[in-house]
Amino acid sequence: MIGVLVISHGNFASGLLNAAEMIMGTQEQIKTAGLQPEEGPESFRETLEELVQEVDDGEGVLVLADLMGGSPANAGAYLLNQDIKVDLVTGVNLPMLLEVLTVRGGQDLESIANLCVSSVSEGVKKFSDVFSGQN
Repeated sequence: MIGVLVISHGNFASGLLNAAEMIMGTQEQIKTAGLQPEEGPESFRETLEELVQEVDDGEGVLVLADLMGGSPANAGAYLLNQDIKVDLVTGVNLPMLLEVLTVRGGQDLESIANLCVSSVSEGVKKFSDVFSGQN
């Protein structure tokens, strides 16, 4: 099964996991890390390296970050050069995380990362358009 690491500024990542587990139940092979104001980038990067090791079972790890270009995502990008197969997707939200948790046992890392990118528009809707039949 693909391991998952959700990373963010502050406690956003742990809140996302909490919400996902409220819906889907307790999940295995998933960790979160939130960059705190007092934490430096090097320390955060080391934390991520340890967490990736913990969730990897040999099939790879998908890192989901909150913001493209943000410090957590930049630290996560260093994981792409490690021995473990890792991919990184930014813009994590609850629908994306739920999708990943649903399919990660039956698809490979690249397929799941691609699914994250393509499924973003499905999780974001303007309700006035939905109710008017435009979407």
